[in-house]
Amino acid sequence: MAISPPTDIISEVARAADPARYQAAAQSLLQGQAPVNGASFEDAVRAVAPRPLGIGADVYQIRNSLRNDAESAAAEKARKTSQEFEAFILQTFVESMLPKDAENTYGKGSAGSVWRSMLAEQIGVQVAKAGGIGIAKHILDGKR
Repeated sequence: MAISPPTDIISEVARAADPARYQAAAQSLLQGQAPVNGASFEDAVRAVAPRPLGIGADVYQIRNSLRNDAESAAAEKARKTSQEFEAFILQTFVESMLPKDAENTYGKGSAGSVWRSMLAEQIGVQVAKAGGIGIAKHILDGKR
């Protein structure tokens, strides 16, 4: 037996609704109005819009606003990713420069090597956050 979940769910909700309210809501929607006791399209858009839209904002303004938000989020994600990559490269550089025979500083055995690695990681992250050495900028400029 095959079912079509979206239509079955909608049908079940429609059957469970008060018939008079269902008819009034369907009629309002057919006329392009808000459903009975419901919010208008503009109210719904304002509720989810990240920044206020002007009165009478059309679909194109809403689309452009959402597109700009998505592009800024993508740019921020690319910036963060390139910064994390630079931090990893710097961690590798720093870890290779740290002295290997400083048991008094790091500790002995695997605990000392783990501490040394964590120190190199944090130095790399902090240097990358402070502007790094230009790897992240070079990656971002090369992407454009």
